[in-house]
Amino acid sequence: MIENNKELNAAIEAIQKAGDVLRRNFGQKYRIIRKSPREMVSEVDMQSQKAILDILSIHFPEYGIITEEKTSEIDLNGDNWIIDPLDGTHNYIAGLPFSGISIGLTKGNEFRLGVIFFPMEDRLYYGVKGQGAFLNHQRIEVASNPELSKSIVSFDNQFHLNKNSFDYYKKLTERAFTTRILGTATNDMCMTAEGKLGGRIWVNTKICDIAAGIVIVTEAGGKVTNFDGSLCTMESKQVIASNGKIHDELMEIVR
Repeated sequence: MIENNKELNAAIEAIQKAGDVLRRNFGQKYRIIRKSPREMVSEVDMQSQKAILDILSIHFPEYGIITEEKTSEIDLNGDNWIIDPLDGTHNYIAGLPFSGISIGLTKGNEFRLGVIFFPMEDRLYYGVKGQGAFLNHQRIEVASNPELSKSIVSFDNQFHLNKNSFDYYKKLTERAFTTRILGTATNDMCMTAEGKLGGRIWVNTKICDIAAGIVIVTEAGGKVTNFDGSLCTMESKQVIASNGKIHDELMEIVR
């Protein structure tokens, strides 16, 4: 457990308030907006976002805000909250599990803090750079398994966003023990951090999906990089997260 960290405490307070919004609306009727043929957003996303911003803007009014739905004036070299108020929106709308909330904190391209909450299952993950990763205040670590052939690896569900996706996935199925497509980036990050998954591959992601998870996975002893092995930045889109031990094998799949 990490104590006396004002940014972490504010992020946890905010994410739990947003979790109340998700729990209250789960399985209920609410307005859904189709942003594109394959992407939807609900009014629950917006309510969750408001609950988060109401708290973070009070505690840290000088920090920039980047969210899935709205970006304020930001200084890319300064402190910025990176927020996804409802990751796994399509799962949530369909009444499926694995819908969460994500709050990351960056300074430039340095990922400093991450908090992820799955309110329907009461799973709270967090990590602070240099201070470890935790699930419900208990320290977590990535899996020790060093072989891809004995690992479960999750894959991006957005096949239509990259023409190479099916080729990558075919190679993964041939080399991994088995695969999963769960449809929620934050959940796959957290399950990698606590050792349930060996890793996850994204063929086209957004910074709001991965910012908090980068801290949690790395602080749990894992590794998160771009496809070429370079460190992730605010612009990263093709990303691999793993326990670190199978990372090179996963990189071979996407080369």
